[in-house]
Amino acid sequence: MNWYRSRLSAKIVVPLILVLVVILGTFATVLVQKRGAALRETLLSKARAMALVGASSMERALEDTLDSGALSRAELFDTDYQRITEGPLAGASAPKYHTAYDRLLDERIQAVLDVFLDADPMVEFAVLVDRKGYLPTHNTRYSQPLTGDQARDLVNNRTKRIFDDPVGLAAARYDGSDGNRVLRQVYRRDTGEELWDLVAPVYVRGDHWGGFRIGFSIEQTERAIAELRDTVLIAMLLVLLAASLTIYLIVRRVTRPLKEVTEVAERIAGGKLEETIEVGDPDEIGQLAESFNRMTQGIVRSLKGEIERSGHLLASVKEAIQQLSSSSNEIMAISAQQSSGANQQASAVQEATTTSEEIAVTAKQVAENARSVEALAEKASEATSGGLRSVQDAVGGMGQLRQRVESISSAMLELGENSREIGGIVEIIDEISDQTNLLALNAAIEAAGAGEAGKRFSVVATEVQRLAERTVVATKQIKQLIEEIQKATNSTIMLTEEGTKGVDLASSLVAKISEGLEHIARMVGETTRAAREIKVSTQQQTSASEQMAETIAEVRDVAAQVADSAGETAQAIAELNDLAERLRSLVEERG
Repeated sequence: MNWYRSRLSAKIVVPLILVLVVILGTFATVLVQKRGAALRETLLSKARAMALVGASSMERALEDTLDSGALSRAELFDTDYQRITEGPLAGASAPKYHTAYDRLLDERIQAVLDVFLDADPMVEFAVLVDRKGYLPTHNTRYSQPLTGDQARDLVNNRTKRIFDDPVGLAAARYDGSDGNRVLRQVYRRDTGEELWDLVAPVYVRGDHWGGFRIGFSIEQTERAIAELRDTVLIAMLLVLLAASLTIYLIVRRVTRPLKEVTEVAERIAGGKLEETIEVGDPDEIGQLAESFNRMTQGIVRSLKGEIERSGHLLASVKEAIQQLSSSSNEIMAISAQQSSGANQQASAVQEATTTSEEIAVTAKQVAENARSVEALAEKASEATSGGLRSVQDAVGGMGQLRQRVESISSAMLELGENSREIGGIVEIIDEISDQTNLLALNAAIEAAGAGEAGKRFSVVATEVQRLAERTVVATKQIKQLIEEIQKATNSTIMLTEEGTKGVDLASSLVAKISEGLEHIARMVGETTRAAREIKVSTQQQTSASEQMAETIAEVRDVAAQVADSAGETAQAIAELNDLAERLRSLVEERG
């Protein structure tokens, strides 16, 4: 696109060619459409004329058969179609028929029908059909002998058939009553080919016999239109090419003086102020060249005057630059001192800010620790109060425990006395069992001496003896148990006495613990009050530290702004000094 923007000839040629393309394209489209429609109508008119001529020829041929007596009127209008079951046409895939007049028509009209096909390659068929669509005689092209190949025979042998499809019946029944004389239809044959079907009615002495059909190829019609379109497009492209070349050459010749003007202007811009443009033809471009020469001369005179005035101005600028340079040096020194002081102040304020922030953080930590101490002291106070209550409960429990131990000791003493009494009773039982054993032994002896009369007594004596033995055994076991009970009782009594002593000692210790807990409770209370006072003090200190940190931070920001401003001032003065130096250099170069 750069070449298009930089060249005037391109800006003229390209739009002209585009406009020409649009005009020629529109003209070619309209021309092709109109010429195509005209060609289509011309071809259809020719087909219409052929249909009318064919119908007239068929009327004369049919009337000649009547005039010559070859056929009667009944035979000519015969519609009793007989299917062909014998002969060469019997094996056709489509049914074949014959009538009273078809053989005669084969002889008289087939040659006439062939003339229509030979006269125009666009004519696919020209046939005579009766009012029911029966086709007695076809063109030679479609009356070929059968080969047994159904697809091939369907195309090459189409004679002696009844075409009663909608298009065929409409053609056969058309009588011209609509005033058009010819009926035009689109006909798709059973072979797949699409045709224009034009029909003119056939009358025999005033009676409608049928119609003469012309099959005109749509494909060839469209092919002819396509050839016309291609011819027109090629012609338009050639015209466009010639016109584009002509436009380019004309524009190039017209813009050549402008190119010369541009070249001279570039040389003048390069310093050759005495250059002038040769004026050729007195047209607009010649007038532009003459005006350019006058403008150049005026500019040269103005430049000379400006150069003289610039000399005086340069002298004044030199003096101003010297004053500006000395002033900028002084301001730079002052600004450097101010910047250094501002930087030191900013550093000091930064250190103070850091210290105040650390103090504020420390104060917050102290406040948090004070709150923690206060909370712990309160928890310790609560724990001490609970411990004191527990010790008081323990003192009361120790008294109760002492009473119970004393009761247990009294009970154990009674148990010892009772166990001794049980021992005495057991000894008595032991003596009784010994005597019972002796009595049983004596009874056994007496029973043995008594003979049969003492057998029962002997059994009783035996049982008594066993009872005495069991009593002895039980007495021994009771003695052992009583001895163990006495030992245990004695041990329990001793332990009870020791427990009583331990309870007394524990009571004294619990009393001392109670006194210590009361002292701890008083100390914890004092700690809690001190922690609260510390918390209040640290909160006040934290607030003061935060305010001090905020104030110092504001001072730090102001100091930083001052330092930045001083730096920017120094930089601006340095740039001003550089500008003064450059101006001095430029003035010296001009001088």
